[in-house]
Amino acid sequence: MRTKVLIICVIICHSSLSLLAQNPDKRYHNFGSDKSLQVKGFFSPFAAFSNVEGTLSLDFGAAVGLIIKDNLIAGIYGQKMVSNPIRTGLDISDFPAITDGDIEMKHVGAIVGYNFKPEAVAHWGVNSSFGVGELELIVKDPVTLITEKTYTDRIYLVVPRLFAEMNVTKWLKINVSGGYRFFGKVNSYYTNQSGEEVPIFDKTDYTKPEFSVSMVFGSFGFRTATIF
Repeated sequence: MRTKVLIICVIICHSSLSLLAQNPDKRYHNFGSDKSLQVKGFFSPFAAFSNVEGTLSLDFGAAVGLIIKDNLIAGIYGQKMVSNPIRTGLDISDFPAITDGDIEMKHVGAIVGYNFKPEAVAHWGVNSSFGVGELELIVKDPVTLITEKTYTDRIYLVVPRLFAEMNVTKWLKINVSGGYRFFGKVNSYYTNQSGEEVPIFDKTDYTKPEFSVSMVFGSFGFRTATIF
């Protein structure tokens, strides 16, 4: 009995290896049907440019996820503003000597998208990110530069994008995208020296166009390419 089982296992393994040898470029799993589900991973560091309170802002971030059947994109991302625009003219009742502050923003979330004709040297697609994070106003003592207090607001944002992409090698793509960042409501206030409540953040200062450049690393494996 054991000998028969061993013979059957050898035959199955031999058949499977023969099929893989005949199709070396098809890395997929079959789930009980004629349709194949091809899944590849990717990692993508990026730089994003936008406008925050009238100032050019720079964000750094990274995304990681899956590309399903070469077209569908699903992943997660993290992003942080590194330019930290300065807010001037503060008039805070609890800190009358403080007039300036730094804006900080960070968020994480999910990305979904679709890649059209990914086998072409140059191609295009659409994606959208859905994130949650924090927007902060950090105030500092003008003499000691020690942080005195931080005003924080929870943020929710959606960024639909259109992107263009170029296949550089089997494992590297260059991606350029343009989109629009939509902010949810922000609610933080501080009290000025006149006793009035002043909104710290206005979502119209952050609901702006956003452009990004990224490198996409993965095992894409496209041997031949066409132009569009």
